[in-house]
Amino acid sequence: MDITRYELTFPASNGGHDIYACVWRDADCKDYRAVVQLVHGMAEYILRYEEFAVYLARRGYVVVGNDHAGHGRSVEGDKNRGYFGKNDNSWKYLINDMNYLEGMMRMEFPDIPYFMLGHSMGSFLAREYIAAYGNGFSGAVFMGSGYTNPMLPGGILLSKYMSKKKPGEKGELLNKIAFGSFNRKIKDSETNFDWLSTDKDMVDKYINDDKCGFLFTNEGYRDLFLLIKDVNTVKWAKSLPQDLPMLIISGSDDPVGNYGKGVRKVYNMMVKAGCTAVDIKLLHGARHEILNDVKRQKVYSILYNWFEKNI
Repeated sequence: MDITRYELTFPASNGGHDIYACVWRDADCKDYRAVVQLVHGMAEYILRYEEFAVYLARRGYVVVGNDHAGHGRSVEGDKNRGYFGKNDNSWKYLINDMNYLEGMMRMEFPDIPYFMLGHSMGSFLAREYIAAYGNGFSGAVFMGSGYTNPMLPGGILLSKYMSKKKPGEKGELLNKIAFGSFNRKIKDSETNFDWLSTDKDMVDKYINDDKCGFLFTNEGYRDLFLLIKDVNTVKWAKSLPQDLPMLIISGSDDPVGNYGKGVRKVYNMMVKAGCTAVDIKLLHGARHEILNDVKRQKVYSILYNWFEKNI
């Protein structure tokens, strides 16, 4: 079985560098099971998901995803990394790009089930996306997601101020506020990114990859904070298709989900809003990047079986 990765580009909705995207599929497959659109997280890029994409493609799935604006191959120059746009809520450009890609895939594969899986910042984007466009989907997975926290309103105010005072500059202060405590529960941590994964080799790969771990601009942090605020409201939860199968899955030791507490809050909010087909799964001992965990093959199997159940 030969899995082919196709690469394509399309115009960015923010008018910046073209958006880079990939499609993985078995070119000889006559009957594809479904399309899964992946939405990557902050300060990473879509090719980090290739191992998982190939896993699904070998089982008859078409897998697609793009580098967000300001990330991977969808950016030109270091100064534009972590930048979406000048105005508040420029995260909406990323939603527009995801929608463009979905449209392309729907045209090529119009008659098979369609899923979305978002990780971390990508989970917040996927949550926003499904609230707006979810009626045509077969299901959605929100992975490595989280709830708001008491520091978010202050972070929004500060990031808006910094965006006006120092536009385009890297948000070192905002980064410390947002992520400075993420290693606090790890004994004898060796790097600033140990919270990402229990697999030290995967953490090292992330650190040594110049397309990972970069600082957002002040505007980028502003938009991230505003996005997190927007998808943690009752209004958002009530906008979701109530009978759509949705899975919230995270590591129990993931600080983004407040070690399971924030993940449960999101789940409870969705249930209270009337979502009847939402499931929650916390993976014991896993950290933020469950697709890069030492037990990632188990995670692959869980996700594959969930897709199969909802086709």
